[in-house]
Amino acid sequence: MSRLLGFLACLTLAASLAATAQTRDQNWTRCQANDPDTSISGCTALINSGQESTSNLANAYYNRGIAYNDKKDWDTALKDLDQAIRLKPDLASALNSRGNAYNGKGDYDRAIADYNECLRIDSSHALAYYNRGNAYGNKKLWDEAIESYNHYIQLAPNDPDGYNNRGHANMQKGENDKALEDYRAALRINPNHPFATLNSGIAHNRKRQFNLALDDLNHYIEIAPDDADGYGGRGDAYRHMMKYPEALADYQKTLDHDPVRAMAFYNMGLIKSRQGQWEASLGLFARYSELDKEDPDGFNSRGLAEIALGRYDAAIADFNKGLAAKANNQYSFFDRGVAHYFQAKMGTAGTDFGLAIGVDPSKTAAVYSALWLHLVRQKTHEGDADELNQVAQSANLSSWPGPALKLFLGKATADDVMKAALDSDPEYQTEQLCEANFYVGEDALLHGRKISALASFKAARDNCPKDYVEYIGSLAEIKALAAPAAPAAPAAPAAPAAPATKGK
Repeated sequence: MSRLLGFLACLTLAASLAATAQTRDQNWTRCQANDPDTSISGCTALINSGQESTSNLANAYYNRGIAYNDKKDWDTALKDLDQAIRLKPDLASALNSRGNAYNGKGDYDRAIADYNECLRIDSSHALAYYNRGNAYGNKKLWDEAIESYNHYIQLAPNDPDGYNNRGHANMQKGENDKALEDYRAALRINPNHPFATLNSGIAHNRKRQFNLALDDLNHYIEIAPDDADGYGGRGDAYRHMMKYPEALADYQKTLDHDPVRAMAFYNMGLIKSRQGQWEASLGLFARYSELDKEDPDGFNSRGLAEIALGRYDAAIADFNKGLAAKANNQYSFFDRGVAHYFQAKMGTAGTDFGLAIGVDPSKTAAVYSALWLHLVRQKTHEGDADELNQVAQSANLSSWPGPALKLFLGKATADDVMKAALDSDPEYQTEQLCEANFYVGEDALLHGRKISALASFKAARDNCPKDYVEYIGSLAEIKALAAPAAPAAPAAPAAPAAPATKGK
């Protein structure tokens, strides 16, 4: 932030005042210094001197306010900037800086009001547009943020930060292609712009362009080798590519640089679960939940590991913790229903699946709940048409796992489901093929095609991630199908043959 120079005293002062003038000039130099403590000292001397004009005094308060902003002492900065604005109401830069102080305090509405007032006074004040974009971004008002960044880029087309921040706003809207265009623009100006490099890698991850993501993230790690974000992002790319040793190594590096990075523990837990290392995953999920007590995913994932270990009561306790962390969490209801299902408590399982659907029938969790509710109702010989149709009418059945529900509704074939499970993301494809084989197997079993069902369950057993309930369900179905059939009831004794009639 640029600092303002006070108007210097007339150079025709008497020689007897030369020493005082020199001290004043030095104080103005210090007041404008980039070092905040030096600036505060110089500005304070000028403010306390009682010799400055109103305009110069406003500049001194303004400069000292910037210094306090730099120290993140927002409240003290606000006092100085209030004084600067009181003394010089048309000092647009002071309004911009006061907006920054409010932004730092999290008072985004007052920040935006100050940026707007700054721009009313000076419509070409580029930084006010930039900072207003940041404030809108903090409020997650991405369209408004983008509009502000557009103005900033027009006024400062050679600053890569404008493109980077606009790219971030576009990525938050799910506009990954637009985001990448902005990151490329930033990198054309500065090929080593750290945030644009990192964000480009994240955007490529979201587009499942993992090799491109690795290029960006490797470059970012070269630029910022001590930042945990680079290793975490690269670990995500490796995890989706199912290169688990590399992913685990990067998540560990993330923790080396940031020992309380919660997501690193969670993602390591996911990998350990996929590898069937249940006990190791339990500890990682527990650590994640210690660091992020408000996210039900940690409790839910730990509960799924407990299901895999056959510890259903412990799993249910974890799912209850998930619901305590976030009331009416759909996946907590669904996962708890699965635990009850494996305990053969079909009534309780059905209740939980119904609760999950009731939260929002349009969500993916509701589709999974409808699939398992169908299995429950088939075992209890009850109808489920109402619940399945409620989800079918609300959810997007063209996206996974919608095709599996269409199979249960008789609106898709097994081949349709298997084709729909294919995906460009290797990890997603493995997961979806696992689920497809399980649900195709269940549909075959419900229609009496036991040989076909067994083949599907074995395919799920051989290819599923070990932490998937469909994997556990397939093991149970294979065991049930391999069990010897119950002995048939003894046949009734044959009636004695009537004596043959002799011919005449």
